[in-house]
Amino acid sequence: MSSQWQARRSSGEINVISLELLVLVKEKGGVGVAAREVGVSQPQASRMIAALEKRLSLPLVRRTPLGSTLTEAGESIALRARQILAEYERLHIDADRLRGRMPEQLKLAASRTVGEQLVPEWTKAMSQMGWATSVSFKVDNSARIMDMVDTGEVPLGFVEVPQPPVGFVMEVLRRDRVVLIVPRSHPWSGKRLTVAELAGVRFVEREVGSGTRDILDVYLPQRALPIAEFDSNTAIVHAVAQGVGPAFLSELAIRDQVATGDISIVPIVGLVMERPLCAIWRSENASLPGVEQVLSVVRSLELQT
Repeated sequence: MSSQWQARRSSGEINVISLELLVLVKEKGGVGVAAREVGVSQPQASRMIAALEKRLSLPLVRRTPLGSTLTEAGESIALRARQILAEYERLHIDADRLRGRMPEQLKLAASRTVGEQLVPEWTKAMSQMGWATSVSFKVDNSARIMDMVDTGEVPLGFVEVPQPPVGFVMEVLRRDRVVLIVPRSHPWSGKRLTVAELAGVRFVEREVGSGTRDILDVYLPQRALPIAEFDSNTAIVHAVAQGVGPAFLSELAIRDQVATGDISIVPIVGLVMERPLCAIWRSENASLPGVEQVLSVVRSLELQT
């Protein structure tokens, strides 16, 4: 061990939670929400970030009345912190593999449509099997989930994408349709539209990086700019019901609101936007404890639908 490393250790070690907080400030835009994600109080989170800044002798977080953002140095450190956290998680996964048993906790990730509509049923089935393993899911958009799997932050992810992602082992679990929705009172309700009638219409859309946004870019690349953007399917359904504008969403995400009559599906002549909901993993992760067991449960539920 180098004398330089020994000197750094003697001046204080870097807390793993402080690195996680820094990454979450970048992703969520605030210390408060980052604190809630890791399960500490906001004052405690602020102290941990301040300690990290002092330890590295760098200003990392810019605090304003509107929230917190990262400085240029903070952005660079957060990028490296994500890699460190992924390796930290990988260490625990490898230890479980070497012990030849299921891990105590298995962290996975799912896109919003999968996470909101399918994961609750999956986790219920897993809990009924009496596993000692606690399975948790990080829910975000498809681009972020693919990034988490690629960096090793999670060994297995679930996404909805219009085209097969490159660099992963992929297994299609079911097909999903993205449909046009409007309020029941909308002039389009009960009609069939042509693609030409959509020209110039501003839709309520998911954010860039989501699988739902990606499929619109494939099938309707020349559409007008969104009238509003949300990173939540639920928020979009409410916006549509309130008359903000029409939207395209997964049939899975709107089935309850269609059943209650809050919104209507509008068919579009000659346009069927279908995509796979799939599991993705790196080839080297296939044998990790828990991965095959989770896939077995998911397959039993989804491949029969």
